[in-house]
Amino acid sequence: MSFRLRMAVAFTVLVAVLILAFSYLILQRSEALREAEFYQRLEDRAVLVEHLLVQARSLPVDEAEHLAQLLQEALPNEELVVLGTNGSVLFQRSTSPIDLPKSWREVASQRGIVRIARDDRQFVVVDRPETLQAGIRYTMTSAIDRSGLASMALLRRWVIGSGMVALLLTALLSWAYATWALAPVRQLVHQLGTMERPSERLQVNDTKTPDELDEVAIAFNGLLVRLDEAFEVQRSFMATASHELRTPLTVVRGELHLAKGLVEPNGPAERHLHAVEAQAVHMQDLLDQLLWLARTQVATAALLKDRVRLDEVAERAMERCAMRYPHVPVRFELDIADEVHEPVIMGSSVLLTAAVYNLLSNAAKYGGGTTVLLSLVVSPFNASFTVADDGPGMSAETLQRAKEMFFRAVDAPAMDGHGIGLTLVDRIVRVHGGRVTIRSGSGMGTSVVLDLPISQ
Repeated sequence: MSFRLRMAVAFTVLVAVLILAFSYLILQRSEALREAEFYQRLEDRAVLVEHLLVQARSLPVDEAEHLAQLLQEALPNEELVVLGTNGSVLFQRSTSPIDLPKSWREVASQRGIVRIARDDRQFVVVDRPETLQAGIRYTMTSAIDRSGLASMALLRRWVIGSGMVALLLTALLSWAYATWALAPVRQLVHQLGTMERPSERLQVNDTKTPDELDEVAIAFNGLLVRLDEAFEVQRSFMATASHELRTPLTVVRGELHLAKGLVEPNGPAERHLHAVEAQAVHMQDLLDQLLWLARTQVATAALLKDRVRLDEVAERAMERCAMRYPHVPVRFELDIADEVHEPVIMGSSVLLTAAVYNLLSNAAKYGGGTTVLLSLVVSPFNASFTVADDGPGMSAETLQRAKEMFFRAVDAPAMDGHGIGLTLVDRIVRVHGGRVTIRSGSGMGTSVVLDLPISQ
């Protein structure tokens, strides 16, 4: 989940919780007010009934009938019962006998009034001392507040509907706000993604009070400065050391070659000189790889401007491999799909030759001494080198870490190697705009493919 989506979801959830809380409070308060208002109506109705009953005893018949007519204006589903001091029913309006529970009467006697709700029906029981002289002890009224319940149902639907609409608008506005708020972050990420060298810097607003993103950019620029300084020291050391040491090593190899001609053939001295020469060659290979690594770190468009024929690269790499590993045969295959397009790319001939040579060298060392296949396939838009061997292959763990600097498999044979070759190949191919693909498995051999774009 992206950070923008998390911001929008978090804000929407927060607003949803607030809407639910306020909706609950509104509905609860509205229900309490409706219930209290209807209880008051029931209480007024009970007092009215008692008053009418008391007055009806002293009025003429026609006026008493008029008071009785007033009782016909009942509440919805109204039920009435008036009990005398002796427990007899003085008045009742109900389709069935009404049982006034003893607990209700006791509470009414203690408090003067009791209010009870069962389902949708509300009950009020009153016990007023002023009616005792008239023989009236308890009066109970109950009814169903149909209009109030209908209004509450309508209010609930309105609250739910408006809450859903508000939640939808909140989600859309949250997404829009998160998009707007994170626009500077995306711009910062874009700047970081387009940076190719530690010497580049992020743009910072020229203000006296930088905001949080400006502070992040300033911190990144400081980190880039330190990285650039560290890389510069590393590049300078690798380039200078490898370049300066190549000349004395070449002299040492020449002197060793002359010394081998002055000693007894196949004697102990010649064997020792041969071992020293092998170590000198091993050190020269290491220096060459370090020098190539230094070049890949500073490879730019200005340095990758040569028109390089890939078939010539393959030829030079094979010649060098034959000199280093004369006992390992290399078979070369060339496949050009379109003869109109030459196998030419813009880049560095030295670096590309080093990449192919390193692959051939790995295949010669770890391929079990069998024939190594080097193939070059050229299409109108890209070219690919493939170096394949029939060796023991690599395990899944080794294959995953094969491009790491100085990594060597635990089960690798004790041969000359430094764990730089595949890292170097990957860097060279990437600075040329290509990619490296390794296919291998235990007992299945190894195949490495270099895909490079063809110059148009």
